[in-house]
Amino acid sequence: MAREDDRIGSRIACLRTDQLPASLISDAGYHCEVWRSSGSVLRDGERQMLDRVIKVPRTRTPAREVEILHRDHRRLREALGGIVPPTVFVRTRIDGEESVIAMAPNIRRWFDVANPSNEADLAPMINRDPRLRDALAHFITTAERWYRQEDRVLDLYGIDNLVLDSNHHLHYIDSFGVFFHADLLTILPDPDPGLAERIRLSRMRLEYLNHLLEIAHDPNENRDAESAGDTDGNAHHAGIEHRHRYR
Repeated sequence: MAREDDRIGSRIACLRTDQLPASLISDAGYHCEVWRSSGSVLRDGERQMLDRVIKVPRTRTPAREVEILHRDHRRLREALGGIVPPTVFVRTRIDGEESVIAMAPNIRRWFDVANPSNEADLAPMINRDPRLRDALAHFITTAERWYRQEDRVLDLYGIDNLVLDSNHHLHYIDSFGVFFHADLLTILPDPDPGLAERIRLSRMRLEYLNHLLEIAHDPNENRDAESAGDTDGNAHHAGIEHRHRYR
């Protein structure tokens, strides 16, 4: 998607984007584009390497909304701890309009955990790693509690929001609008159909994560279910249907 000599297209008041090498690593998110910038800085006479992502929102973000974004992300980090990378929100002007950027460490993504296509690789890893299993269980339990108690749906609409790095550490890397508010679907007279779809997909992917955790506890469960197949014994077709259920 990107070249090493890319530049962030927007004019950001707090950054010299014309001199900042950056690579676009994601433009699929609902809220923002994600750019990666790496290089070195001189601190206390020592050169230190930096590798960070810069998230640029698609729409202007007034000060009040920045406060809400920061509050929600702080709450997320307090509840999920190290699963959520530390993120700095900087109020600035983008293309002359009041807005914000978010900067966080670059996570070297290995697997998108909510993607059913990765199930065959991820389930054995989770089964063998109690720390990873506990982290995933904590993530699921926390997200379900927010939904039951507050009608808050944790954003899993971006299939790459929950990732695993090569050290088997779990990371939730979304920063902007980390919650969808399900009660808006009943409160508003004409709710956004796009919001309903984002909530539906997020809930479905959380259901899939729970399924993934269950088969990681019992790796034979998935094989048994697929080998049963349909009445004609078409196990391969049954396995495909199982994966597509969560897409």
